[in-house]
Amino acid sequence: MNSRERVFASVRGELTDCYAVTPYNGNFSIKFSGYKLNECYTDGRKLAEAQLRAWEEFGQDVIVAQSDQFYMLEGMGVKTKHHDNALPETVSRPISSISEAGKLKPIDPYKDGRAYVYIEAIGLLAERVKGAAAIRAPGAGAFTMAGNMLGIPEFLETMFLAMIEDDEKSQAQLLDLIEVMYESHYRFCEACVKAGADIVQCADSAASLDLTSPAIYEKFAYPFEKRFFERISKLKAEYDFLTLLHICGNTTKIAPLIASTGCDIYEADYKVDLSSFRDTVGDRVCIMGNLNPAGELLFGNPADVKRAALGVVENTGYPTKLLLGSGCEVSADTPVQNMKSFIETGHNLSPRFYAGSR
Repeated sequence: MNSRERVFASVRGELTDCYAVTPYNGNFSIKFSGYKLNECYTDGRKLAEAQLRAWEEFGQDVIVAQSDQFYMLEGMGVKTKHHDNALPETVSRPISSISEAGKLKPIDPYKDGRAYVYIEAIGLLAERVKGAAAIRAPGAGAFTMAGNMLGIPEFLETMFLAMIEDDEKSQAQLLDLIEVMYESHYRFCEACVKAGADIVQCADSAASLDLTSPAIYEKFAYPFEKRFFERISKLKAEYDFLTLLHICGNTTKIAPLIASTGCDIYEADYKVDLSSFRDTVGDRVCIMGNLNPAGELLFGNPADVKRAALGVVENTGYPTKLLLGSGCEVSADTPVQNMKSFIETGHNLSPRFYAGSR
């Protein structure tokens, strides 16, 4: 069983030879491979080469063609400053308030911004890997892109006031803004599927309950996530791929909604109690997670990482429908030995053992 087969079997709920290990390690891989961040988020060939070098060293089951979040937004007029070893920094935005949302148009992912960089990298990875590992595309969700377009503080403030004051006009303008982001997100992910991605995602980090509320999530984020997964999944009639949802923070309160979005995989942040989450969603979704990327992985030692990985497996409650991953993006500064310990731990564990012990 190779890595791609292991990932797809885990999502289907089948027992595999070992646990699939799927850290979200795009920028970690770039640094490990000796590249600067901006070399790779502006050059698809270098991004692909960096991810391949890391995969050949670590042998994780998913290769992540990822670095930054502005590749689509730049195509809609967001101006950024690029840095050698840091992610892009916003310099200016094409709109200054929600009332100007009507000026924005969805991107053409092959022409606008830097979306083509990631599409190219996915195609190159698919060509080189030839199905030996699963290739994960990036894909910031509509809610999160809308926040980055307007500026997260103003976006959230506008949203909270619109809800508290029952301001239908502001609510409609917010939904119009998110709609443009939704269409851009879909077009980009469709291009990624056609380029060879095995996993496409909706990374809706800003929909975190650390920033919003269940009511705001249900009105402004959930409908677009659900529409995205329903629409992109129609491509499965022609292409073989999986869908993934990620939201930062403790999302246990919205677990039923998450399970009903239609995603195949939910990447749970480290704050989520996987036992409680699994009790709520059952086997309706495969859980990916949830080592703390800013905890044991970054600051611990290999023994700490091993204990944490074993804890994830034991707390999830299922021997199947689990991908052993990081709760969010792995720091580029994560010690190499910690990454190796993480992957080796999962690959030395048999889901059959856990199935027999329950």
